[in-house]
Amino acid sequence: MVEDLPAVLVNGTSELDLSDYFMPFSLYVPDSNRGIPEVIETGYGETIVRVGPAFNMIIAEGGNVANRKAEIADDLMYKNTIIEEGDGFIIFKSEIEGSFVDPEFHFYAVKNINGIDFEFKDNKDEGPFAESIARFMVESVNHITPNKSAS
Repeated sequence: MVEDLPAVLVNGTSELDLSDYFMPFSLYVPDSNRGIPEVIETGYGETIVRVGPAFNMIIAEGGNVANRKAEIADDLMYKNTIIEEGDGFIIFKSEIEGSFVDPEFHFYAVKNINGIDFEFKDNKDEGPFAESIARFMVESVNHITPNKSAS
């Protein structure tokens, strides 16, 4: 229901049905004013969902938030700080200490949809992303609409 959506998803978004890509759900993405939605299967188990320059996420089966938290804590290049943690997701800031480069913001989430775990993360190779963009993508993941099975 629209009234249950956070303000960031109410206007300027549309639902993208991913069942044709064997993912049994729909995801809120920016509407066509910001770009044409592209769904790209990588061939190695990941699917990229991209809309313009400000929405670019990777979806795959599986995932584990605790493992991802351990990975970012052990990063040797970036200092990563979790700025928000919720049910099945984290938003974190990455910065190189002593650098004049602006920090980057990332997210990682795992959702169980129709009995299958899916991991969602920003496509960091296409970033860097501002905090507002990472938060928008998390809200999109947190408001997924499950479909019937994509069998």
